[in-house]
Amino acid sequence: MAAKLSKKELKGPDAFQSSIETISDYISENNTRFYAIVTAVILAAIITFGIYMYGSYYQSSAREMYANAQNNIAANNVDTPEAARANIKVYQELINKYPHSWSARMSHYHLGNLYYNLDEIDNAIAEYKKFVSSSRSDNAGIKFFALTSLGYCYEAKKDLKAALEYFEKAQKSNNVGFESIGFRNIARIYEQLNDKKNALENYKNALQKTTDPSMTIFIKRKISSLS
Repeated sequence: MAAKLSKKELKGPDAFQSSIETISDYISENNTRFYAIVTAVILAAIITFGIYMYGSYYQSSAREMYANAQNNIAANNVDTPEAARANIKVYQELINKYPHSWSARMSHYHLGNLYYNLDEIDNAIAEYKKFVSSSRSDNAGIKFFALTSLGYCYEAKKDLKAALEYFEKAQKSNNVGFESIGFRNIARIYEQLNDKKNALENYKNALQKTTDPSMTIFIKRKISSLS
C-alpha cells in the first residue's frame, strides 16, 4: 500500500515538474529567440551532414576516375609517346575536376613519371614537387620514390648539389626496404663530386642493406675502387 503524501508534499511541485514549468515559462517569454536557436541548430546539423555526404561523394568519384585511369594505363602500351600523352591528359583532367582529392595528389606523382619518361625533366620536377608538398602521410613510402625521382631529375640536369639534397631527403623519409637504393644514390653523387670519403661511406652503408647478390658484387667493386 502506497504511503500517504503529507500536505507539504501535495502543495509543493516535484523537481521535474518545476523544471518543465521553468522551461515553458522561458519559451513563452522568449518565443522568437527560442525558435531561432532551434532553427540554427537544425540548419547546422543539415549543413554538416551535407558537407560530409558531398566530401564522401567527391572522394569516391575521384577514386573511381583514378582507378579507370590506372586500368587504361595497364591495358595500353605506355612506352610510346602517344600513349604517354593520352595518359597525361587523363591525369590532368582528374586534377582539374577533383583538385583536393587523394587521387589528384597521386596523379601529380604519376604525371611526374610520365614526363620523366618523355625526357621533359622540368615538367617532371614540377609534378613531383606538387606531390611532395601535398602528401599528408607516407605510409606506403611513395614520398621516398617522389623525392628520389626529384634527385634523378636534377642529376639528369647535371645539378648535382640539388640531386644530393633530394636523395638525402628521400633517405630520411619512410624508406623501409629501399635503404640500399638510397645509400647508392647518395654515394653515386658524392663520387661524381669527387668526394671519395663520403662516397665510400655510403657505399658501405648500401652494402649492409643489400640482399641482391649481383648488386652486392657491384657495390664491393665500387668500395674496392674507392679504397
